Amino acid sequence: MKKKVDLLLHPVRMRIVQALVEENMTAYGLIHKLKDVPQATMYRQLQTLLKEELIQVIEEKMVKGSVEKVYGAVKSAVNISREEFQAYSNEEHLRFFMTYHTHLLTEVQNYLSNENKTKDFGYGFTPFHLTEEEKKDFFARYKALMEEFSSKEPHEDRTKLTLATIFIPTTE
Repeated sequence: MKKKVDLLLHPVRMRIVQALVEENMTAYGLIHKLKDVPQATMYRQLQTLLKEELIQVIEEKMVKGSVEKVYGAVKSAVNISREEFQAYSNEEHLRFFMTYHTHLLTEVQNYLSNENKTKDFGYGFTPFHLTEEEKKDFFARYKALMEEFSSKEPHEDRTKLTLATIFIPTTE
């Protein structure tokens, strides 16, 4: 079995899992949402994710004489624990970060290719100077805030925003 992070950082599988974390979908729904992913690739990557138990079949429906499967992410399986994360070597972390960065760059390119180039878009650097206790407090509050807002269901009144975070301790 491949390492979970290698499975998740594959560009197409990453997008499939992200879509299925948001909502359960059929293969057709995923193909419609991820328009640039060919149908054969979609089915192949769905099979890989199913085999590795990162997604599951939530429901099966009969549609025009065929079984249509509804997929969902196994949320406990697609998260990488702190222990798993810390077990990787520096070289692996660099490779993972480059993959993450490439994915993020693709998301930004897709956004900037549409008409509303500045609506809700921004990026920046914010240095913090924290004691160990302040750092623990910051991360606890940050985690609670992320959980509160990321648990909101899609709705016609809500705009989807993606927050990409990178915490880099500096050695000054």
